[in-house]
Amino acid sequence: MAKTTFADLARFGSQINDAGDSRDVAKLLALDLEAATYCEAITPDFDLGAYLWYFRSNIQAALQDLSAPQSWDWRQPYRERQTLYLRRAASHPSFVRLPPISRASIFTNLANSLSAFGRGLEAIALYDEALAAVPNFAMALGNRGKAMEGLLRSIPDPGHTKLVAAYACRLCRAALSADVTWEGGDPTLGRYFAETEKAIASKIDVEKIISKSPLDQSSLGDSLGEQAYRRWALQENLFLNPLLVIGPHSIAATDRMNLPPHVAPVGDPPTFVAWFNQMKQEFVSARWLLYEGTRPRKKHFVDNEVFLVNTLDYPTFGIQVEKLRASFRIAYGLLDKVAGFVNAYYTLGIDAAKVDFRNIWHVKKGVIRPAFLNKENLHLRGLYWLSQDIIGDDPTDQDSIAPEAGELKRLRNLLEHRCLVLRDMDFGDPMGVVETASLGEFEASTKHIVRLARVALMYLAFSLRKEESDRHKKNGEKEIIPTMRLPIF
Repeated sequence: MAKTTFADLARFGSQINDAGDSRDVAKLLALDLEAATYCEAITPDFDLGAYLWYFRSNIQAALQDLSAPQSWDWRQPYRERQTLYLRRAASHPSFVRLPPISRASIFTNLANSLSAFGRGLEAIALYDEALAAVPNFAMALGNRGKAMEGLLRSIPDPGHTKLVAAYACRLCRAALSADVTWEGGDPTLGRYFAETEKAIASKIDVEKIISKSPLDQSSLGDSLGEQAYRRWALQENLFLNPLLVIGPHSIAATDRMNLPPHVAPVGDPPTFVAWFNQMKQEFVSARWLLYEGTRPRKKHFVDNEVFLVNTLDYPTFGIQVEKLRASFRIAYGLLDKVAGFVNAYYTLGIDAAKVDFRNIWHVKKGVIRPAFLNKENLHLRGLYWLSQDIIGDDPTDQDSIAPEAGELKRLRNLLEHRCLVLRDMDFGDPMGVVETASLGEFEASTKHIVRLARVALMYLAFSLRKEESDRHKKNGEKEIIPTMRLPIF
C-alpha cells in the first residue's frame, strides 16, 4: 500500500468513472472489491487515505444511481455505504491536505447523501463546510438552497417559512451566477437550481422579505454572560430554531421549536406536549452543561477539600469535567426518549422499558416495523437513519453509517455502568478494569452527541407535522375537530 501513488489512484478513479458512464454494474462491484483491499491497508499516516475512501464512496454512488437514484426504501445499502466512506474520507488525517475543491466535493457529496436520508439540517451544516473551503462552489450553493427549500413545509411559522424560502432562493441564484465554479460537479444540475429559484420567486417577493427582516438586530440577553453563551450556541448550531438554517444570526438565538398542532381524543391530557417540553428542557440543560464544561478551566469552591488521590497518570477531575460528562449522558439519553415518544405516538405497543433509539425501528435485525414501511415521511426516515449513527460495536457493522458509532456507544456504557477516567493526556495505557480517554477527544464526542440530540428533536417535530397532515387527509379533510390552545409557559 505504501507504494501506491497518486497516479495509481487517478487511474483507478478513471476506471470508476468509465464503469459508471457505461452503466457496468459488474465492473463497479469488481472495483469495489479492489478498493476494499486498498482500504484495509490504510493507516493514519498514509497521505492518500482520504482519496481512497472518496473513490470508494463514488463507486457506491454510481451503484445507487444505477439501481434506485430516487428511492423511498428504508434500507439503501449503496447510499449507506457511500455515507460511511465519505465520512471516513473526511475524518482521515490526510483530508486536511487535500486541495480545497476535493474537500468541498467530499463535504457536498456527504451532504447530498444525508439530505436524501431526510437529514436536511445536518446536510446544510455540511454544505457550509464545503463553502468554507470553496466559497463559490456551485454544487454546494445550489444544493444548500434546495435543502432549505425542502424544509419549508415543516416550518410551523409562516413568517419564518417565507424568510427561509427567500434565502434559499438567493442561494440558488448564486449557484447560477457567472463567477461560480463547477469543478468536480455537474453543470447540468443547474437546471434544478433554476427551477427551485423560479418556483420560490413566483410566490414571494424575495428581496422585499429579506430587506424587512434584519437578521442581527435581536437581543442576545441583558448580561455579558448570557450574550457570550448565546453567541457560542449560535456558532455551534445548537438552538432549536429552524431559522438557524439561514446562518448563525441573532434572530435564531431562541429555542422556538415546539410540536405542531396534533389531534388527540377529547378529554385526553396534552401528553405529547408535556413529553416534548421535558425533552426540550433536558436538551437546553445538556447544551448549558456543554458550554460550561468546555470553558477555560478554573477552580470552583465545590471542589475544595475533596482530597482525591493523584494516580500519576494525568487524570482530570472537578465539577467542570463532571458537567461535560453529564452533558453527554443527558444528550445520549434524549435519543432513547425520542424513541419512547415514537413508540407512544405511533402506538407500536413495544414494552416501554425495552425501547431505545436503535431497536425502535425493527421487528428484528434488518426488518423494518410494518407501521413505518409505507410512510412517505422524510423526516421520520431522517430519525431512522440518524439512529444508524450510533449503531454498531465495530465500524464494519453493516447497520452503521458512522465511523465513530462504536466509540459513542462505548463511552455511553462506560459512563452509565462502568468507570471512565478522563485524562489531560491519554496515551492509551491500560488501567486494568478502569478505562480512560483524553479530555479533548471526550469534549468532541460530547459536542457531537449534543448536536445529534438537537436534530433528533427537530426531526421529530417536523415528522409529526407531516404525519398529522396525512392522518387528516385519510380521515377526511371536512371532519370538525375542536381546538384547544395552550399558552407559553
